[in-house]
Amino acid sequence: MVKGLEAASRSLNINEKKIGSLANNLANLDSTGYKRELPFEQIIMNEEEIRLNRMLDFSQGELIQTDNPLDFALSGDAFFVVEREGELEFTKNGKFKLSDDGFIVDSLGNKLMGESGDIHIQSDFWNKNRTISVNNNGEIYAGENYIDKLKVIRVENKNELLKTGNNNFKLINGYFETAEEGEYKVLQGYLENSNVNPIVEMEEMIRISKD
Repeated sequence: MVKGLEAASRSLNINEKKIGSLANNLANLDSTGYKRELPFEQIIMNEEEIRLNRMLDFSQGELIQTDNPLDFALSGDAFFVVEREGELEFTKNGKFKLSDDGFIVDSLGNKLMGESGDIHIQSDFWNKNRTISVNNNGEIYAGENYIDKLKVIRVENKNELLKTGNNNFKLINGYFETAEEGEYKVLQGYLENSNVNPIVEMEEMIRISKD
């Protein structure tokens, strides 16, 4: 009797956490670069414990045209790199802007990284009516002047990626490498939308509520 109640309680707790993941997915339906959570049950046999771990679905979201020259999207299995408090983080959120001191940064002020380090545009850039252009390989030009090439990386074991905020990730005890040209394309004036399908999330929520 007691064991049956304990099992039922564990099941309710698991389902509550699953619905929480689905609700979080739906809340981020329009979040740039968001990757949906895939809750699953992991059974720890030696402890007779059921624990919920969350995996992430890194499939490509829809690419939305914005025509903003500092909006970038990555087509392919790769990530942009930003520097946050001295550490590298990886992201599919390509919504960037130019800081007051001339660096390309994200909405939190983290600097976008190029192969030579943080990317700096001359302070008088806008006064000269120049344009920033980025080709498919990630090479950045201010007018006709070459600035740098975007640092684009790939991660073999994405289970080692941990969410840090702003749809960024950091790598825990894992390995990353520079993505090769041909493995990705940088699209200027585009953003990658969330890969959440609201119909799928709602169907899963209804299924879990019936368990």
